[in-house]
Order: sequence, then structure tokens, then C-alpha cells
Amino acid sequence: MKPSRGYYCIIQYCPDLARLEAANIGVLLFCPERDFLQARMSGDNARIRHFFSEAPHDWIQINAFKNGLIDRLDVEREEIRTLEALETFIGRRANQIQISPPRPMKVTDPSRDLDQLYADLVGGRARHSKGQSLSGFLRKKFVGAGLDRKIRENIRVTVPVSQREIELPFGFQNGRFNLIQVARFEAEAPERAKDTACRYAVEGQSLYENPDPTLGPLQLILVGRFRSVAESRPGVERILEAHKVRLYASTEVDRLVDEIRRTARALPESEPV
Repeated sequence: MKPSRGYYCIIQYCPDLARLEAANIGVLLFCPERDFLQARMSGDNARIRHFFSEAPHDWIQINAFKNGLIDRLDVEREEIRTLEALETFIGRRANQIQISPPRPMKVTDPSRDLDQLYADLVGGRARHSKGQSLSGFLRKKFVGAGLDRKIRENIRVTVPVSQREIELPFGFQNGRFNLIQVARFEAEAPERAKDTACRYAVEGQSLYENPDPTLGPLQLILVGRFRSVAESRPGVERILEAHKVRLYASTEVDRLVDEIRRTARALPESEPV
């Protein structure tokens, strides 16, 4: 696979910002071309104890700061599409958990590259996530419904309007090849959820209007998490529908499962699931 340009940051615990002494406790990898933004955080506080053994520590607060950073990254990842946006996110950190400026690197396999960065710069046991991801929830639903032979995973397509290659977790064929993407519309202000919807709308319409050489006609389906479905969903759905993008809330996955069961074509026996 051809390497892509990416950026990595070191996540550090800095008990006294004036002294600039820090312990590495995690890493972050951003690869815009692969639509990849993830962090690996230490699963314990051994490095903090090693570097700052003499100082008293509020471990409950430290763990809350670590969890809070992962939560904010998860909520805001759809807003972070450029290096400048990542730098803005980093600049807002104001507690003892700091993120170093992004440094360029070549990215071949983002997940493996992130694991290697963690091993090289932090070491020890990494905390990959604190709960089941929305993609993991969907996979469990699809497998539980017996849809293995109707669902493809890890589909790569190029968005014509931006010439950006993206990877989508799931897809199925029912006359159009439906690309399933998870999305987060959990911003506190409904207007920010609409901003996120607009970005998906532009890409979704471009995919709809330009058949893929291998997959044929396409359609984007979003499975979205909302902070408030009642407040945010109507505006988001209006934007998406006007641009040929379909939407299911994460609470409506059973409806999507039923649609796939009724309409999706089985994959050829020779094609991997």
C-alpha cells in the first residue's frame, strides 16, 4: 500500500506547566488522506509514578483528564479534517494532560503505525477504548442477524469531489452499493451538528452522482449518534436528504438490519465478507 502523509503527537502528563517537565502517557495519529484520527493512552499510571515519584498525585483527577481527552477527541473527530483543525484542538488543552505539536510521518497501515508509535514512545499496556465503538455495535448487530453473506467490510472508495480516499466500515448491494458510515452529531449546539451534516452531504452527493468503477452506483448511509435526537436530527436529516444521503440514528439500527435482510443481495461465494 502506498504510504500517506500523516502526523503524530505525544500525549504527556505535565504536573507543573511552568517547569515543562512531562511524562509520555499516550500518542495520537492523524492521517487526513485515510480519514484516520485515533489516540492510544496508557492503561495505567506507571510512567507518571516513575518520573514524578516524589510528588503527590490526585489519581482520580488524572484518570478523569485522560478519559476526558479521549472523549473530546471522539466527539470532535468529524470536525478535525485538516492539520490546522488538529492544531486548534491541541491549543485548547489547558490542564495537566498536554499534546505535543504535530510531527510529520509516513503512514502505511494507520492502526499498526499507531501501535508502533505507542510501543516506541510510551510502552507498557495501552488503553484502546473504554467501551464498544459504534462500528463494533453495528458489526455485532449484523452478525447476530445472520447478515454475514450480505455485508462487505472495510470498503475503500475515492470521493470524486475531493479526490480523497476514504474507508467505510460496511456496505451492501441492493441495486446501488450502499456505503455505511458511522457519524457523530453530538455537539452541544444543534448548529454544529448541521455543520457536520453539510460535510457529509457534499461527499455523499458526489458519491451518488459518480458511479465507482468497481462497485457501480453508490449511496451513502450514515448511522449517527446524537446528543439530542429531538433537537438535532430534523435539521441534520433535511440537509442529508437534499443531497441523497440517508440517515439512521444509532437507536434505529434494527430498521437498517431489517432493510439489509429484505433487500441486500448475497455476496458471491468467492468474495470475502
